[in-house]
Amino acid sequence: MAETHLRALLTWFEDAAYGPGRALVLAELGFVAEERGEADSAYLRHHDGLTAARELGDPRAVALALEGLAGAHALGGDPERAAVLLGAAAAARESAGAPLPAAERRDVDRVSAAARTALGESAYTAAYGRGTALEGAAEAAEYAVGRTG
Repeated sequence: MAETHLRALLTWFEDAAYGPGRALVLAELGFVAEERGEADSAYLRHHDGLTAARELGDPRAVALALEGLAGAHALGGDPERAAVLLGAAAAARESAGAPLPAAERRDVDRVSAAARTALGESAYTAAYGRGTALEGAAEAAEYAVGRTG
């Protein structure tokens, strides 16, 4: 049901050329797919959301997309990449002065817990730290889609 409404909203935002709405709805569709266990679908939605966010130049939207991609990678069996992306997202939020909103906390906590469980605390902390050290949105985006790292 939620997905049906989100898809209709996405179409409306695309028809209206409203980029901020498009980036947000793509993130939500990605999280829906992730929670259903559909790693490939989640990855595609979050990848599209990252593209939209980068086109906008909105660091908050980029951070949300990175958090979503982290979830897709954790679900898809790459918890290390997930932890790096969570670190990159946190750094993007911090540099923009935009802390993680309470409404998005559940998704980030779920992804973080999955990555921590898979990696162990020490490896998770190290990977997260590597994410905070990435040089801006461009490098984080390249890492998110698997072109580096």
